[in-house]
Amino acid sequence: MTAQLYGVLPRVLGFMLAGFSSISVALIWSLPAPEGLRNLDPLALRNTMVVILLVFGVAAPFAAAFVRTQKWLVPKAAIFAAAGFSHAAALGPEIRVPFQEATSAIAAVCSLGLAVLTLAAFIDSIQEKHRRGGVPEKRG
Repeated sequence: MTAQLYGVLPRVLGFMLAGFSSISVALIWSLPAPEGLRNLDPLALRNTMVVILLVFGVAAPFAAAFVRTQKWLVPKAAIFAAAGFSHAAALGPEIRVPFQEATSAIAAVCSLGLAVLTLAAFIDSIQEKHRRGGVPEKRG
């Protein structure tokens, strides 16, 4: 069942993740840097968050979603989890902007859902290997 879902679902959620991440990046970039920060440079904080979201929210998940479906499942899960956590960081009170809250929240849910689905596909592939080859017996 997981193998059937894992064929098309990562591509659909990957498109959604990349799309909502792009919207979040554009919204954060278009508005002025946050005010009221004493210990952090507001412009550096905004630019760093834009770069993090571009790399972890757009480029890496988009590439991972379109790599061969059953290859590199654990690194793909790590990439999707990193995308989710980068969007969670973008929801912080220093960074978030009005409409970006919704797009980052949807992107975080999509990316963490993809991470869980990828780990389930990985576990399913391991179980399938054991079913085909049998579990080695312990000799004592």
